[in-house]
Amino acid sequence: MTGTTIGILGGMGPAASVHFQKRLVDLTPAESDADHPPTVMWSDPQLPDRVAALRGSGASPVPGLRRGAEIIRSAGADIVAVPCNTVHPFLDDALGAGGYVDMIGEAARIVASHGITRAAVLATAATLEDGMYERALAAHGVEATHPDDQQAVLDIIAAVKAGGDVEALRARLFAVITHALAGASDGVLVACTELSVLMADAPMPDVVDALDELARETLRRAGIDPA
Repeated sequence: MTGTTIGILGGMGPAASVHFQKRLVDLTPAESDADHPPTVMWSDPQLPDRVAALRGSGASPVPGLRRGAEIIRSAGADIVAVPCNTVHPFLDDALGAGGYVDMIGEAARIVASHGITRAAVLATAATLEDGMYERALAAHGVEATHPDDQQAVLDIIAAVKAGGDVEALRARLFAVITHALAGASDGVLVACTELSVLMADAPMPDVVDALDELARETLRRAGIDPA
């Protein structure tokens, strides 16, 4: 049992936010309801598009992120987790440096701890263009690579957001992962939370899911040793 309240700043997208909360439940070793941490979530799907914002062609999500953070903190949140990779470059401005659990840094640390030296990063085009994972992985001596068929990755992400058939999309994602591992990469980093939805209950060797690592680190900060 913990008295620390986890705050989830979500909506980017809605399915990924729900999946993140489910992963918190799944990864908490519990014998009763009271063994789970208190959790509050603000899910705002109306935040400006993060891809456009990163490219400088759309409105900033920072004002909306600040508003959401105020809501979950006023509801008692002690820790803030944001289950969206592409929005992370805006979080220092919106929440303050150190004011949230850093999914990018934590995922990169876990990739390195697995002994992976070249990780294929499956992410939105804007995440790759920004280089957030390239920098984070390089800090741990890991080279970031891109999948051969980036368009396939983007199509899968869009289909998840549109509510496409999960099993069919999972098969397409696993084909992309298998191809990446058969090439020059010795590991894969799932770095889009829509893709993380497809990884549920279907782990693969040499694949690190950034959303899962965010969930584990968030629980640790709440005083819970994740399962």
